[in-house]
Amino acid sequence: MSKPFGLMADLHLHAWSSFSKIEPSGLNSRLAGLLREIYRAAQVVHEAGGDQIIMAGDVFHVRGSVAPSVLNATCDTLYKCNLDFGTKFLIIPGNHDLEGKDSTRLGSAVTALEGSFVAVRNETYLDEDTGVVMVPWFESIPALKVELEKWAPKEKGGCDAIIHAPIDGVIPGLPAHGLDPEYLASLGYRRVFAGHYHNHKRFEGGIYSIGALAHHTWSDVSTRAGFLLVTEKEVSWRKSHLPEFVDMTKLTEFEPEEIPAIVDKNYVRMRVEASKLKDVEDARAELVAMGAAGVLVQAEPKPPAEAVRATGHTIKSGASLEVSVTEFIKTMSSVDAAQVAAEALNVLGAVGDK
Repeated sequence: MSKPFGLMADLHLHAWSSFSKIEPSGLNSRLAGLLREIYRAAQVVHEAGGDQIIMAGDVFHVRGSVAPSVLNATCDTLYKCNLDFGTKFLIIPGNHDLEGKDSTRLGSAVTALEGSFVAVRNETYLDEDTGVVMVPWFESIPALKVELEKWAPKEKGGCDAIIHAPIDGVIPGLPAHGLDPEYLASLGYRRVFAGHYHNHKRFEGGIYSIGALAHHTWSDVSTRAGFLLVTEKEVSWRKSHLPEFVDMTKLTEFEPEEIPAIVDKNYVRMRVEASKLKDVEDARAELVAMGAAGVLVQAEPKPPAEAVRATGHTIKSGASLEVSVTEFIKTMSSVDAAQVAAEALNVLGAVGDK
């Protein structure tokens, strides 16, 4: 490779409904933000002396369906990048871009982006300009391994590889899929970059999870989102400028003085004890005043000293099942309360012995 290039993945271009509005142009505001990030990346690459951006899959979000407003706005942005910076784009499909399980030209949504400055690789391809092997989505990890081994350089470090696949260990707690960093490092590629998991992470041996271009949902809480600038010898991560999804349901994990900076310009989820709607509204207003771009307040009922049943009879909070049943039966005027209570407690005792 002779020039730097930009690398991004998991753009998930879509007219997102949560925390969005329609801009005067008619564009969904969150989609507009993602398109601005593409343009910013093109500018960064241009200033570094490069003219190419590689998209490593999941360009679009909805499988098998791309809204015209999303497709047309995407085409407009790529055209503007090319017009302003001479940017060329090289794209492989991810699983979200495909109508079926595996990559085909006919069933790939990103095929619609093909043009004079946009190349889409729905089959494995060695790009001579960047020295990169492009491998589209494979449903089967064993099949992907066969493909990676088939295209591995004869001379160690001879080229990079870009894939869309789940590397084990990128996101803690997720099950392993059999594609571990050690295996990828053993293949002889100079570096391997993977889209699919929404978290940027670097492993030993030149193995990288690219991470998503931005946070998209609450599933992305605490992940690192942005894009990469790749040169012959260096890989630098550029943090997304878009709002993050921040989970503050456990306020004890945060120092009070840290909260305003964490909330500012982000989408925030908080859980509060609330006995009435005003408690929720007050919490929401406080977060908005701190600069939150969007707020989700989850209300938890305050534990009452006494719980009132639909009958109007009061039962102390924390009372045993036996006490609760007995007190309830006392409210039933049409029965012999004492006898029914005794029978009910016998049944409960029998159940408890099993």
